[in-house]
Amino acid sequence: MNDKMISQKQHKLDLSDLRLIHLAFFTAFAITIYVVESFIPKPFPFMKLGLANIVVLLLLVSGNVRYALIVIIGKTVAGGFFSGLFLSPTTLLSISGSLCSLGIMTLFIKSKVRFSIIGISILGAVTHNLAQIVVVRLILIKENTIFYLTPLLIIMGIVTGIIIGYIAKLFMDRINGDK
Repeated sequence: MNDKMISQKQHKLDLSDLRLIHLAFFTAFAITIYVVESFIPKPFPFMKLGLANIVVLLLLVSGNVRYALIVIIGKTVAGGFFSGLFLSPTTLLSISGSLCSLGIMTLFIKSKVRFSIIGISILGAVTHNLAQIVVVRLILIKENTIFYLTPLLIIMGIVTGIIIGYIAKLFMDRINGDK
């Protein structure tokens, strides 16, 4: 009888195991999107849609800031490793833009001002681009002329923010519709 109880307990997953499985799934999904997106041709070397941020946005909107942070770090480090850019400035730019973006999106999600998921996505994308240009200025290109790209980066952030936000909204509608 005692052996049967032990065997049943070994097959049950506790809540922390399920959380770890969910986190691993979200991180692996974001890494996969990040790596696949690296094979999509870009009009500019620095322009990327940021499709892996759909996962981050969904986690943030569902109130899981800690998971979103872990996914950001995981996708940046593993994605950089798999794409061969881990020890390049690209990784520093990606992590700095992502962390600033996470901070702004979290701030606006928790604020009393209500934004749609698309609005939050736009804020995150524009912040990501602006943080990256500041890091480029501080570390790589010691010329203020780099800031001439700011209008282009803001426009790109708005466009990519709308795309990512819209896709995330479709996912949210699908998830909420299935409940």
